[in-house]
Amino acid sequence: MPVSRRTGSIGKGDGFVSQSRQQPGSACEECRKRKLRCDRERPQCGICAEAGIACEINPNRLARGPKKGDLKALRSRIVALEKRLSLDATADLLGICDPDMSALDDLVAHSSTPDGEQRHLPSPPGGSFGWDSEIHVQMPPGTPAAAPLPLPPFKFPPSPIAPQRKAIVDDLMRADLDQLYFDRVHPNLPIFNQSRYLSQSRQTLIGDATTHKLCLQYAMWTLAMALSSQFESFRDSLYNETRQMLETLDLSEDDMGAVRIEQVQAWLLIAHYEFARANYRRAWVSAGRAFRLVQLAKLHEIDSPENILDGEDPVLVEEKRRTFWVAYTLDRLICLKSRCPLTLIEEVICTRLPSPEISFQGGHPIQVCFLSEAIASPDHAMLSPLAECVILVTICGRATSHSQVSNVERAAYGSASVDFWLRHEWLDGILHKRLNALASTYPVISTIGDSMLLFSFMVAQTTIIYLANIIEGFGADSQYGPTVADYRKRAICAGQEIAMLSKAHEQIGYIKVSFPHFNSLLPTTLRYGC
Repeated sequence: MPVSRRTGSIGKGDGFVSQSRQQPGSACEECRKRKLRCDRERPQCGICAEAGIACEINPNRLARGPKKGDLKALRSRIVALEKRLSLDATADLLGICDPDMSALDDLVAHSSTPDGEQRHLPSPPGGSFGWDSEIHVQMPPGTPAAAPLPLPPFKFPPSPIAPQRKAIVDDLMRADLDQLYFDRVHPNLPIFNQSRYLSQSRQTLIGDATTHKLCLQYAMWTLAMALSSQFESFRDSLYNETRQMLETLDLSEDDMGAVRIEQVQAWLLIAHYEFARANYRRAWVSAGRAFRLVQLAKLHEIDSPENILDGEDPVLVEEKRRTFWVAYTLDRLICLKSRCPLTLIEEVICTRLPSPEISFQGGHPIQVCFLSEAIASPDHAMLSPLAECVILVTICGRATSHSQVSNVERAAYGSASVDFWLRHEWLDGILHKRLNALASTYPVISTIGDSMLLFSFMVAQTTIIYLANIIEGFGADSQYGPTVADYRKRAICAGQEIAMLSKAHEQIGYIKVSFPHFNSLLPTTLRYGC
């Protein structure tokens, strides 16, 4: 009798009856476990009979494969999902919601077993798309698309918000901020040549986020916004962007060599902004970074005999000098308030004092004497307000160091040494000589009109109060009683002079008097008895 090898049945053409490859019914559990063909004999199959074990059949086992009609429903669902995925991005942007895809389809999520019981199809791990079930089926080509089934709204994960970079400052705002800087900031921080900066500012590419000049521009605009109510809404975002750009530059440069002057200037301006609008600790740290960059750039020895300045742009050299002296002044003021050691040491400075403002802005700066020469002899020609401020801040810094050294001597020896009184009288002498020379050079009218000169006079009076405060502890000793009383009277007069100078803000204006220099000096003055 011929038997087909492919179907395992007897040929119909010869008048024979078809025979199935396996008996009806379910395979026993032992044959399933051993993956053997079960002959489905009852009550015991041949495999179990030979092995001498009980033949067990599980009547609740689910049928293999999907139920009739489920495959068509799954294919329809895949078509609907593909349509949803292709149109969802456009629909989300336009605010369109497909009404045919607003609910779940229970046909696929809850399929029926042959016994009529409900069973759940396996869910994908994680459930990231919010569907109850997902089965990937490869649709054969040419399969007709069935009607789309209702689906839950699909939402793409939110994209990270890109930070705004250099998009908030347009051309008109740049011009306003540049002018605002030179009107309100430059009188207190006279670092830049205005005409040179404005000509270079037009050539700076806004799209280039790695240039040092762009960081400097942003720092200038940030500080200008700190002194204006017009751009108050942009101030914080511009400050954060500027600080991020500067920190990126610090991380990208690992060479101990050349330091760009724009980077030093930018950190100085950011430190001044933080003293005015942020917390003191952050400003102090930013100022410390600026001081270290000043040292790396060797701005303290610009006019050293080892440096040859022939052929170098004199305006750029003067900007470097002024950058150093602004950092030097800030270092003294910070240490005066916090009573911490100085960072920029006076003894190693080989940089000339800043040139007069008129010659600097005219593009032809002239050479001025060194700091040590100006302090030793007050008979030099008239210096710029910035140079006068540097000299008086230097004397105040020496008084700070004198106070720190005297504290060490008291701790070690229990009393003041002879050197203490020598240092004290010497500081008092050079302070009064400089103050008399300043008063004779600049009359009261020019002092009221220049915030830097006003600040210089306040520094001098503050130093008088500071010196009186240093020897206050000697008042109980009858030997030094008259000297302490004399210093106390002079401190009272200095306090009255500061009170008179403080009223000059009515002529100068709130913006200049509220600058960080005054904010850091006035609390110190009040602390020392004014």
